Amino acid sequence: MRMTAGLVLIAASLVLVTAAFGDDDPIAARQALMKRNGAEARTAFLMAKGRMPFDPAAAATAMNDIAADMAILPTLFPPGSDQGKTKASPDVFTNMDDFKALAATMATDAKAAATAAPQGVDAFAAAFTTVDGDCSACHQKYRVR
Repeated sequence: MRMTAGLVLIAASLVLVTAAFGDDDPIAARQALMKRNGAEARTAFLMAKGRMPFDPAAAATAMNDIAADMAILPTLFPPGSDQGKTKASPDVFTNMDDFKALAATMATDAKAAATAAPQGVDAFAAAFTTVDGDCSACHQKYRVR
């Protein structure tokens, strides 16, 4: 039942991203997805650092949204979408298996952080540290600065 709900959420997110930007603009779609992830990560970061009141439900939602997006993200790098206004490194396209593995790891770690949220801010902050490290690792490898 839980797996089915997760798959429905992933499918719905993919439909929304595709509908918002169309199949012909994967760069805009992935930028929108990453912007949303940035907002979710910022909320989680502020809660984890005590700069915003901790809300276990909001923290879990942020991490579940990121996990769902990580299932979609690798699909938004079709051949030819390395040209245009993008900060994606050309290495994404030549190392797609590694990129997919990083996205999968981040999804797993984000789900773990979502699971930790009801246990309190300390448990969430510890789990979120791993998610934050996943973001940095991927950006270092696959984002042009």
